[in-house]
Amino acid sequence: MNVYEIVEKRHDSPAVALGFFDGFHIGHKRLFEVLDANSRGRKKVVFTFKNHPDNLLGFDTKYILTNEERLEFFRNYGIDDVYFIEFNKKIMQMDKDRFIEEILIDKLNVSVVVVGYDFTFGYMAEGDSKYLCEKLHQFGRKCIVIDPVMYQEHIVSSTLIRRLILEGNIKLANCMLGFNFFISGTVKKGNRLGKKLGFPTINIKFDKEKIVPKKGVYVTNTIIDDRRYLSITNVGTNPTVSASGNIKIETHILGVDKDMYGRRVKIEFIDFVREEKKFSNIDELKNQITQDVEYVRALFCKASI
Repeated sequence: MNVYEIVEKRHDSPAVALGFFDGFHIGHKRLFEVLDANSRGRKKVVFTFKNHPDNLLGFDTKYILTNEERLEFFRNYGIDDVYFIEFNKKIMQMDKDRFIEEILIDKLNVSVVVVGYDFTFGYMAEGDSKYLCEKLHQFGRKCIVIDPVMYQEHIVSSTLIRRLILEGNIKLANCMLGFNFFISGTVKKGNRLGKKLGFPTINIKFDKEKIVPKKGVYVTNTIIDDRRYLSITNVGTNPTVSASGNIKIETHILGVDKDMYGRRVKIEFIDFVREEKKFSNIDELKNQITQDVEYVRALFCKASI
């Protein structure tokens, strides 16, 4: 898969997907299935942004997937080329017709474009999917709009999934994603308190642009060297033993106690167990961790993890 940071003129006529695709949820998967079905031997191309447009407008939007993770999903779906463009003021102020004519027609030379029902583009988001299709048809190009994908009574969207993750509703978020929400990182040294309590933990250094679930304890899977281990993860500040206020992700892997410093791991979040709380003393904390671990062990016999 080729990744480009600028758009130069193409001489083929690719099938192109437009969107940010954060989360690569089941709605995005539907879009990429349609892209594949309509490519008809042409190259499959994604035009997207490296940074979320919201952030240029002053919003602190965290990502469900980091840029590296998004690229990996594109690669796994057989995408040939990705235009990974910096969203800046020049792009933000580009007229909707100019975007269609200069980017899609003159440079990308699209044969077919696939977008979601809520796709917007151009200055002040004045262009929508309907307008895009009307203009592309005038140029003799095909345009396909994907209808909303529903899960239960909800329209699946990255915005809703972010909210669910922040609320700790990981199970519903995972159903909409079509995979377990995860955070990857490198194992770093901690204060080793977990080991002293009889529950050794790994602490990971993770991308600060990545969305972090609500503070609390979670049933998780920890993936190390392609092997999946049942684990329990605390997201929070460790208020019983720390006053720093910094968010940490600490994971106890059931049945595993070995040096992992510097190793790359992936933590998959399965379900919320309880809120983070401050205990009166270390013994209370140890007793609660014991209960949490036993709960996860019991759940493992019932859950498909």
